[in-house]
Amino acid sequence: MRLLFFLLLFFSLSLTYDFEICKKYYQVASKKVEGVDVVLIEHKDQKFYVGYFPTPPKGVEILKSDPFVGLYAFALTSSDAQSYMVMPLDEKAMSLNMADIGRKYAEKGIVLSPQKGFLNYARFSADTLRNSVVSNICYQIYGIGMGENLFIDSKYLLRFIEQKEAYYGDIGVRLYPPNKDVDTVLKIEFVDPFFPNVPFLRDDEILSINNRVFKDYYDFEWYVANLEEDTMVEVKIRRGESIQTYPIRVSRRYGGFLLPDRFFERIGITLDNELVITHIDPAFQALQQGLLEGDKILWINNKKILDFHQKSTSEEVQNRLQFLLTEAVKLGRLDVLISRGGFQFSLNLINGLNNDYIQSRYNPFGF
Repeated sequence: MRLLFFLLLFFSLSLTYDFEICKKYYQVASKKVEGVDVVLIEHKDQKFYVGYFPTPPKGVEILKSDPFVGLYAFALTSSDAQSYMVMPLDEKAMSLNMADIGRKYAEKGIVLSPQKGFLNYARFSADTLRNSVVSNICYQIYGIGMGENLFIDSKYLLRFIEQKEAYYGDIGVRLYPPNKDVDTVLKIEFVDPFFPNVPFLRDDEILSINNRVFKDYYDFEWYVANLEEDTMVEVKIRRGESIQTYPIRVSRRYGGFLLPDRFFERIGITLDNELVITHIDPAFQALQQGLLEGDKILWINNKKILDFHQKSTSEEVQNRLQFLLTEAVKLGRLDVLISRGGFQFSLNLINGLNNDYIQSRYNPFGF
């Protein structure tokens, strides 16, 4: 069947960027999952279908998943099915005439910009389809379409393919979103109090990790995401007028990108938008201080989290929780008011935290 590769290549080149033949190739190299096309990718000794789904697909066997970014791999259904070869979206590729190709779609264009972050997708000059293929030769793939004119480029696609499981490194902080005016200043907006021995505070500026200086927010994001779990790193920060360096043991990330990132995920607690605990992971029982499914979190350190008379978006809930939990890091105090079965009571979650830095700041009065 490899003969088809060379025939399609010959026709593609002879037609001078006529990508119509590539639609036929896509039809052979794809299948439907939940009514959406997924494409067959071959890389090294691996061969499986890959597609983007903002929420996990149901009723189908999933070989590998990364819900952080919405990529899923599915089993091969035919050993003769044609596949795509992943190509690097390098400087040379950026100069090529390409097309976004689907089952009945082939729209010519060029790559306008590569992907910068896990959710800051690459841009194409024409519209893309969900799980279409950005390509210049029928059997090559530079990215998977997202809709509008966006696509996941091959750097991020290969990260998914080469990982055995979804993994993202974490050092316990979330930075202020990138700002074009100060894109190289990396300041901490939120700090996860449940991260073991996190020493950071809001507005600390990250200068380097292991003496590596970052060119921008996305460079930092990629580097931290790929730090190996349980390795030690040296994080240099600026706090006010002083510069300090802290040793940090890298942990895995439990929330973020397409997933909720409310910091409670690190202690095995899932909250809905009403701040009701919908799931408890017993593996983290020692850190949960007796919290149970169905409990509702009302206040943190005597501050109301939400106005429950008004409906809040998931993003609003997340930002408010992260803000109050970051304040708790500075105070060294993490008291939560819980509603359970009509009764209200307070829990001191600081007792379950393995964090000398937070405990050293302990302030029982909350100011």
